[in-house]
Amino acid sequence: MTTQTTPATGLSLNDSSGRQQLQATLSDYVTFLRRQPAVCGTPEQQEALIKHVAQGHDLIKLVAAERLKITRQLDQQKHEWMELEKEMTAPILAAMQPLKDAVEHYNRELLRVREHQQTEAAQQASLAKPGETNWLTPEVALVAKPKGVQMRWTFDILDPNQVPNGYWVIDETAIKADIANGVREIPGVRIYEEGITTFRS
Repeated sequence: MTTQTTPATGLSLNDSSGRQQLQATLSDYVTFLRRQPAVCGTPEQQEALIKHVAQGHDLIKLVAAERLKITRQLDQQKHEWMELEKEMTAPILAAMQPLKDAVEHYNRELLRVREHQQTEAAQQASLAKPGETNWLTPEVALVAKPKGVQMRWTFDILDPNQVPNGYWVIDETAIKADIANGVREIPGVRIYEEGITTFRS
């Protein structure tokens, strides 16, 4: 059985008549394919089925080509708008950066002082006897966490040779997943909280 292998001219996704013609061509070919027996036992059958599949791929490529005629133009327009957006917002981002850097520096310094205070408090607690007050080193209130700072657990690799096999290549995704699930000690890895500043009005 032969097929109508050459699509009619005027097929298009861009106008209604061309789209209807294209849809009709595709529907006719699907109907034709569904009538074909999916049997391949001879070289002739193999050749015929290969030909039918190749024609189907050609129709798929035709639809893709028609789509590209439209989307390439849209992609170009999108690219131009995105470039215009970058041009308009780049000065704002550049002007904000020193302010963000100043806030980040301030927040890092406060977090450093806070971490030092926590370390000192832990050392004092380990030296103090139960129920005893140490008058020489009175308790000091911790510096408040800076406004807009969220703490999250993260890590640095200290010694790759000590990292367990489960984290090789080193698998940072696996490390992050375990940290998210509460793991706080992995040999060869320093797990710690870092401050992430959020800027909200």
